[in-house]
Amino acid sequence: MEEKFLLKNVMSASVLPAPEGYASRLEYWEHTTGRKADKCAHEICQRPATEGAIATKAFSTDRHRYVYPACETCARRTEMLYVTAPLAPLP
Repeated sequence: MEEKFLLKNVMSASVLPAPEGYASRLEYWEHTTGRKADKCAHEICQRPATEGAIATKAFSTDRHRYVYPACETCARRTEMLYVTAPLAPLP
C-alpha cells in the first residue's frame, strides 16, 4: 500500500517557477520520483495530473515544500487533502 500524506497547498504557488533545469514542476516531480504523473494524487480525485502542486505537510514540524502531481482544481484547494503519491522535495 502506498504511503498517504496529509498536505496543505502553498497559496499562490502557481506563479512560482519550476526548479532550475526543468520545464515544469510536474516534469521535476516525474524526474525526481522516477514515476509518470498520469492522474491527480489527491486520494478522491481521478482527473489527469496537469501540474505539479506545491504543498507542506500538515500538522508537522517539517516545513519543507514538496511537489506532487495534481489537477488544476486540487492544486488550488485551500483545505487540507490526502495525497497518495511520493513527494518530491523542492531544492
